[in-house]
Order: sequence, then C-alpha cells, then structure tokens
Amino acid sequence: MAEELEDLLRPVYLLISEDFFLEKVAAAARALERKPVVPDWDQDVLEQIAADPDAEVVIDLELDRLEVPGFLPLLRTDPRTKEIPVLGYCSHNLTDLIDQAQGLGVEAVVRSTFAANLVRLLQELFRTEPEAD
Repeated sequence: MAEELEDLLRPVYLLISEDFFLEKVAAAARALERKPVVPDWDQDVLEQIAADPDAEVVIDLELDRLEVPGFLPLLRTDPRTKEIPVLGYCSHNLTDLIDQAQGLGVEAVVRSTFAANLVRLLQELFRTEPEAD
C-alpha cells in the first residue's frame, strides 16, 4: 500500500553519489511528499529524467558519475526537460561551476548553504509553501 501511494507522488531525481547527502535529501523529499528516485547510472540519465515530465532534479554539481558541465546544458536545452526545476550544489570554491549552472537556470548554491537550508531549498524547488510554525 505504501509503495502504491509513493508511486502517486511526483518524482525528484537525486543525482547524488555521497550517501550522507543522498539520505538527507531523500528523507526531506519524502517529508515534502515527493518520491526520491536515484537513476540507473548504467542507463542514459537524461532519458530517465525526460520520461518523467513532472520530475524535479537535485544534483551534486561535483558528481563523479556524470560529466556535469556537459550534462547541464543538455538537461536545460532538451525540450522534454528544459522546464524541469533543478537544484544544484557544490563546494564554495567552484564559482565557475556555480556561475555556469545559474546561467543555465539551475538554482545553484554552495554545499554549506545546501546542508543548512535543505528543507527551504527543496520547498522552493518544489514550489511548495513552508508550513506555519
């Protein structure tokens, strides 16, 4: 039953290789009523995301499983994925990578900001309203 309910949730693709961040983002996404999806790294990641037009993406801009500087332009220009909301994060010293991502319409932040403001950033990505205190 729980799996059936999860299948009704909007998918958020987690292009993250670090277990710590993967677990934190997946838990936060579930709490915000999204279905966390880790792509099959042996298949075309762009095609997997494109198959879910309602998807959202969280990407580690330093991901070693993808050539991110080449992948981001494909993700942002493919007609099937160009409107998909994308949140990226990386080390503070990679300003060129942050600038490139932001120039492509990706919400890109430094790793420390990502970690400290994860729920708020996901709410903004998912375009959900924060809960009242």
